[in-house]
Amino acid sequence: MKKIALMLALVVIGYAAGAQSLNVSSAREAQNRGYLDKAKKLIDPACEHEQTRNDAKTWYYAGFIYASIGGEAEKPKSKYKNLDPDWLVKCKNAALRCKELDTEKEYAEGNNATLAFVGNEYYKKAIGVFNQQQWDEAMALCEESVKIFNECGKKEFASESYLLAGKAAIYAHNNEAILKYFKPLVRTRTKEQLVYKTLFDLYKNSGDTNEAIKVAQNYAKAAKDDFNANMMLAEAFLLKGDLEHGNEEIQKALDKTVDKPDIHSGLLAAAGAVFEGVNDYENAELRYKESIKAMPNQFLANFGLGKMLYNRAVDKLTEANNVPPDDETGLYEKLNNECKDFFRQSIPYFNSAISYIDNLNEEGKSMNRANLYHCLNALNTVYARLEMYDELKPVKARIEELQKAAQ
Repeated sequence: MKKIALMLALVVIGYAAGAQSLNVSSAREAQNRGYLDKAKKLIDPACEHEQTRNDAKTWYYAGFIYASIGGEAEKPKSKYKNLDPDWLVKCKNAALRCKELDTEKEYAEGNNATLAFVGNEYYKKAIGVFNQQQWDEAMALCEESVKIFNECGKKEFASESYLLAGKAAIYAHNNEAILKYFKPLVRTRTKEQLVYKTLFDLYKNSGDTNEAIKVAQNYAKAAKDDFNANMMLAEAFLLKGDLEHGNEEIQKALDKTVDKPDIHSGLLAAAGAVFEGVNDYENAELRYKESIKAMPNQFLANFGLGKMLYNRAVDKLTEANNVPPDDETGLYEKLNNECKDFFRQSIPYFNSAISYIDNLNEEGKSMNRANLYHCLNALNTVYARLEMYDELKPVKARIEELQKAAQ
């Protein structure tokens, strides 16, 4: 009697195993025919049963089925929209389990497609929380996306996830995370200016000129036709005191834009700002004036030169105020006169910048309200310092008008 019972038990176990194997195939068939609820009911037990849970085929089909459920979840009117809220995690786990079990790579191609789908879904979720300004959550989802893309051998797809994570890190003011996400993009020769500009500024501001130069050199290699790369490299060389190579890179950038007057004049103004940033005021003034000569009616170079002269005046004023009261060398008078001279030189450039804004349409004026305010405030100080009270009155009136409008 015991032998018969044992044999019966073996038959039942064998039948159950066969039933689970059949369920895997039936689940795939149901998925093919669009019966996702039935496919889910068939594949879930197979994923747990001891006779099928260690079969790559089971998890391969499970990944496919949950990917299909995910596709339906994005359709507002689908009857399967709410079939399984956790479909993404289940799909990911199924595809990863298939990869683990599929030692012969029998299902590799299709399973990698499922993983790529999962990686893209995590990226889409990251975009959603990024738009809601949830920076840490966006970075976490992007990291998951990158991990999945790497798992399926689609590293090239990870670039957008790295870029989005880096943007989130910028908004989160997380410099460590910026380096973590943007450095891999440099290694892959991305052409994204934001990546290089952000890293360059980080290294520059931390005083790591060598790393800043490396970033600029990588940018120049990745985007040979981009004049912005040459300008960045020029700034890097100038930071290191290499005036010769800095000028060479600026000239390369200018040569690339000679047939584009608007860009060319803007680039000359940018070159002026670069030289100003390393206190090379002679070359800065030269570039600013070249820009104005090429395009007199503009804001960038007029304001840039006016601002530079204004700041130099402030520096002279600071030096003058630091002269000891008992000094009899005439240094105070000398510095004070130099201060006034710089202030006086700045006036026409601020006025030209203001005139440019005044001649814009209403939308342009609105967009440049802050720039106008900066120019007027600068002139307010200049006219007061130079005791030009007739010129000061209308400037004060305009400042008060802007302040009232902002209330």
